[in-house]
Amino acid sequence: MQCHPYQSLSIDARVKHVHNNPKFDLRAGLQRGMTDIPRLREGAVGAQFWSICVPCLRSAENFSTPEYSDMACDEIELIDTTTRMVQSYPDVFEIIKGADNVGKVYREGKIACSMGIEGLHMAGNSIGIIRAFYTLDSSTSKIGPVHGGLSKLGRSAVKKMNRLGMIVDASHVSEDCARQVLGLSLAPLMSSYSNVKGFFDCPRNVPDDILDLISSNGGVVCVTFVPEHVASRRKDAKMEMVLDHMFYIADRIGWDHISLGSDFDDIASVIPGLEDVQCYAALMQAILDRGATEEQLRMVIGDNMLRVWRGVERVRDQMAAEGVLPVEDVCEGRQWWRYDRYYHIPDPDPEDKLGLGWYGVPPPEGLYHGD
Repeated sequence: MQCHPYQSLSIDARVKHVHNNPKFDLRAGLQRGMTDIPRLREGAVGAQFWSICVPCLRSAENFSTPEYSDMACDEIELIDTTTRMVQSYPDVFEIIKGADNVGKVYREGKIACSMGIEGLHMAGNSIGIIRAFYTLDSSTSKIGPVHGGLSKLGRSAVKKMNRLGMIVDASHVSEDCARQVLGLSLAPLMSSYSNVKGFFDCPRNVPDDILDLISSNGGVVCVTFVPEHVASRRKDAKMEMVLDHMFYIADRIGWDHISLGSDFDDIASVIPGLEDVQCYAALMQAILDRGATEEQLRMVIGDNMLRVWRGVERVRDQMAAEGVLPVEDVCEGRQWWRYDRYYHIPDPDPEDKLGLGWYGVPPPEGLYHGD
């Protein structure tokens, strides 16, 4: 199995020293990694989501702990780094906020870019941080599976994302979580890099009943190129297996619900013929050779994803027209603070049920000022 040298690059090194570093020049091409400008051009890529990820801690599933506050900081810094990276090549990339901008940017010969938040654990149990992520040009976010499905706050997050116009991503969550999200979301969603259990039984692949729910929701499954999602052993993975998953989805719920989600630069090995972003031209030919029509191919490589994005925007606009108020829910047990004119102090009464007023309990006389 062919493996790329990027595997030897530490995770820290991937996100540091990106700017003013001759070794990190997307225009010149990278020896490491699966994405750079020459290969994006060769692969005829017209739009993509840059995935922003700080890995979840295996040891801590209470997303309000200090570690997850640090993750929110890391995430915002990664969004900033990605934004500056994209803006470093203004003749090649352009950050967009909505589906209707994709065609405009493409016609100008550039690649339309948005960002996806790979897991709401990085929001640190804060609804407000989700809005901040969206304001910083993130268009998608994954919903996580920690509470046997969605927590109460997780259900509120789905409503929040619908109201913002943020695409909900149900890829790589528990099956219970996916079913709950599909039952709650008013907008179509995406499964950004998943294959199907009906063809290969992998824990991260989508079972048939969830495929059916995605069809009813109007969403898309973005078929992925991760070797472990198509074969028990990496060395056995073939491009034809990726096509098998794609055509399985088409046969069950139709071509309207298929897109592409490579997971490039986040996989430890590759499938021959699907090594990096320059592969898309060959993949498109393989889809046609398998029997898809030109119209079906057009759906897979862009039209379906744009339809979902526009559907999300319609729901956002409808909720705004109906006067749906912002979600203000907070996690249970959150520590609140008050300002007592001099210091931040723990707030014994965040809802002011005791009528203590803005400043809370006044300090003892003489504590801060002499008589």
